[in-house]
Amino acid sequence: MINKHSSLIFLLLAAILLGGCFTKKTTQAVQYTEEEAIPYKIAVLPAEYIKHAENSTEHKSVLVLDDDRLFVADITRAAITNQLAGKGFMPLQKDVVDNTLAELGRDDGWRKMSDVELCKQLNADGIVKTDIYSADMIKAVAFDLFQLDAEVMMYNAAGTLVGKWRDSASKRRISVPTGVIGLAGTIVEEVFSDPIRRQMRMVVYDWAWNMAQVLPDCPKGPKLPEVIAVDTNVDNLLFGVGRRVAVRVDAEPGLKCSFSIGDFKKDIPLPQVSQGVYEGFYVVAEGDKAANEPLMVKMRKANGVDRLWIESGSLISLDGVLPPILETIEYQTGRDGVKLSWLVPSATDLEEFVVEKGNDPVGEFETVARIKTPEFVDTDVMQGTAVFYRVRIKDKAGNLSPLNGIHKVVMPQFDERELFGELSGMLVKGNYRIGFPVTVPEGSKFTIQSGTKIRFDNKGRIDVFGELESIGDISAPVRLESNSTLGIKVMSGGKALFSQCEFSGFSKAVTSAGGYTEIRSSSFGGGEYAVAVTETGNYDFKGLRVSGARQGLVLSAGNGSVVRSSITNCTQGIYFKGGSVEIKDNNIFDNERNIVAAGKLVVSGNYFGSASIEKLKLEGDVLVKSILDAPYPHGRKVVLIDDKEITPELREQKFAELKTLGVNAFHSQHYGDAYQALIQAVKMKDDRDIYLYLSYTLLALGDDVALSEILDEGISKFPYDVRLHQLNVRYLLNKGDIKQARQVLEKALLLSPADSNLLYMKDYLDHLAVPTESAPTDNDEEKASEDKIKDKNDEK
Repeated sequence: MINKHSSLIFLLLAAILLGGCFTKKTTQAVQYTEEEAIPYKIAVLPAEYIKHAENSTEHKSVLVLDDDRLFVADITRAAITNQLAGKGFMPLQKDVVDNTLAELGRDDGWRKMSDVELCKQLNADGIVKTDIYSADMIKAVAFDLFQLDAEVMMYNAAGTLVGKWRDSASKRRISVPTGVIGLAGTIVEEVFSDPIRRQMRMVVYDWAWNMAQVLPDCPKGPKLPEVIAVDTNVDNLLFGVGRRVAVRVDAEPGLKCSFSIGDFKKDIPLPQVSQGVYEGFYVVAEGDKAANEPLMVKMRKANGVDRLWIESGSLISLDGVLPPILETIEYQTGRDGVKLSWLVPSATDLEEFVVEKGNDPVGEFETVARIKTPEFVDTDVMQGTAVFYRVRIKDKAGNLSPLNGIHKVVMPQFDERELFGELSGMLVKGNYRIGFPVTVPEGSKFTIQSGTKIRFDNKGRIDVFGELESIGDISAPVRLESNSTLGIKVMSGGKALFSQCEFSGFSKAVTSAGGYTEIRSSSFGGGEYAVAVTETGNYDFKGLRVSGARQGLVLSAGNGSVVRSSITNCTQGIYFKGGSVEIKDNNIFDNERNIVAAGKLVVSGNYFGSASIEKLKLEGDVLVKSILDAPYPHGRKVVLIDDKEITPELREQKFAELKTLGVNAFHSQHYGDAYQALIQAVKMKDDRDIYLYLSYTLLALGDDVALSEILDEGISKFPYDVRLHQLNVRYLLNKGDIKQARQVLEKALLLSPADSNLLYMKDYLDHLAVPTESAPTDNDEEKASEDKIKDKNDEK
C-alpha cells in the first residue's frame, strides 16, 4: 500500500513539474503570398508529431497510450479541416486523400515528394500540413492536464508557402492534498466527470478556433456559417436504450441546424435555444441498432449556403437490443440472510447482474447489488418478513434485460426484544415485543425506524402523551401486529404520525383521544375498528387501506379529513357521529354499509362501488354532492349537486325539486324516471308522500324485493300513516300471503276504523274465509283479489 501511494505521489509531482516546464514560444515570422496564390481545393494531410532531440528545451508530449496519440492526431486534422472549410476553402474528402497517400507509400513514398508533386498526385490546388509539437492527456490523483501545441502550414500547387501558424490551448486542474486524509479525499474526488477524450477534444477545438482567427480567407469560396464550437458526447461511443446522443453548436445566430447519425438517422433538429446556441438530442429506442456511425452537423444560412461539420473519432454505436431474460433463480434463507443464485444464459456482451428488492410485488423496488458473479447474499432482511426480488442482466450499453418474474422470499423470524416503561429516542430497525402498557411521556419524542416490526401481546398498548413518529418506506414499512388487542392511543396533547405502516390483528388499532393524529399510506386489517377519533382534536388521514374491520373509521368528534383512502369489506366503512370532516377522493365500497351517519354529513368525489345512486349503501343524514363512476383516481366525477355552499334552504330546495319531478313522472306513467328522482329524494329527507309514491312506483315496476324494503322502512318511520298500511295489505294480497295481510289490516283499522277502503278489504278477506261448494281455487282468489283491489283504488 505504501508503494502504491508513493507511486501516486510521484506521478503527481512529476505532472506538476511538467506543467511548469512548458517552453515559451517565440513569435515566428509569418510568410504570406499574393491573394491569387491562396489555393481553393486543398488536401489536409495527416497530422504528425515532431520528434525533439534529447537535449531540446521544447516540451515533450505526455501521451500514455499509442491509441491516444492517434486520437489526438485525428481530431487535430479534423478540427483544422472544419475551420478551413468555414473560411471558404474546399477540403478534399479525408478518405480520398488517405487512399491516394496509401497508394504512394509512406516513408519512401509521399513523404519524400515535393509539395508540387503532392498537389499534382492529389489533384489539389494546395496542401495543408500540421506538426504537433506536444500534446498531453494527463489525469492523475490531484493533477489533470490536457494540452496541444501545433503548427499549421499551407502550400499552393506551385510549392509556395502561403503561410504557417502556430498556437496552443490547454485545460488543467491542480489540487494539492495536505496529508494522508487529504490525499484519500483527492483520490475519490470526481473533478472531470466527462470521458478523458471528450476533454481533450474540447482543447483541440479551442486550438483550432484560435488558428481560424489568423488563417486567411479563401477568396474563391463562399462565406460559410461561422462556427465557434461543436460539443457532443460521442466519446461515450456506445449508447443503450434511453441514452441520449446530445449535440450543442455555438455559431452565428439565425442558422438552421440539424445533425445526422450516419445513415441510421438523418436531419435531427437542432433548434436555437439562445443567441447563437443550438441544442438537440436523439434518444435511443428499444430495437435501435447501428454500429460505427459518424456524427455530422449541418448548418445552413438564410441564403442557402450550407456547412457540414464532421465530428472526428465519432464512430458511435446504438444498441437498443435488450439482453436475454435471466434463467431460473433459486434462493436459500438463513440467520445470515438470503442467498440468491441463478443460471446465466448464453450472451456475448454481458456486463453485470442487477439485483433489486422490494417489500411489495407491485410496489417500488430498489437496487441492492451490481455484481459480476451469478449469486448474491442479502444480509439486510428482517426476520419474519416477506421480501421480493428481481434479478436482471445489464449489457455493455447499459440495457437491462426484461423481468423474468418477481421472486418472493419469506425470511423466518429468529430474535425478538421487549419494549417496556417509557419510550423515547430512536428505535433502530429490528423485531420487538410489547407485553404490557408503555407510554411516550409528555415532552418526549419516540421514533420508529423503517423496517421495524413490533408485536403486541394481550396486555400490550402504547399511550402517547408526547410525540410518536413511525415512518416506514415502500420497501421497508413499519409492521405492527397484534392478536385482538388495543394498539396505540393518542392522548390529549399528544401527537402521532404514521406513514407506510401496516397494522394487523388489532381490535382497535389507533384511537385518537384528543391529540393530533396523522396517518399516511398505511394499511389496517380486521378488528372492531381500524381508527377511531373519540375526543375533540385534529386528524389527517390520507392513503389509508382498511379491510375486514367491523367499522373501518369511527369519527365521533374533532376536525379533520379522510382523502385518497380505500375502505372495503367492512360491516360499516365509515361511522360518523360528530365533528367536522372532509371526505373526498376515496374508494369506499364492498362494505355492508359504506357510510353510516348519525349527524349531518356532506361527501363528494368518492367511489362507492356503483354509479347508480340507489346502490351507494349510505345510511343516515348523508348528502352526496358528487360521486366517481370508477375507483379513484381513474373514475370520472358525476356531479349530483352544484359545488356551492350547502345550506338547509338549498337542501330543502333540492328535495322539493326531486319530489315534484318524481310525482309528476309517476302520474305520467314514466316509472323509471319516477324511481330515479324518488330514490334520491328519500335519501335526503324522510317524507310520507315520498315513501308512498316510491312504493306505488316499485309496485308498477314489479320489483317485489325493493318494494318490501321500502314499505318496511316507511312504516317503521311513519307507523300511523294509513295509506302505507293500505298499500302493504295490497302488496301482501298480491303475494298470496293472506294471514300476514289480515294482521296488517287489523293494525290499520285501529288507526282509521271508518276508512272505506280498509272496510272493503276486510269484507273481502272475510269472504275468503267462508267456505262454499263452488269456492274458487287459490289462484283464482289471488287474481280476483288483485283485480278488485286495483279497481277499488282506481275509483279513488
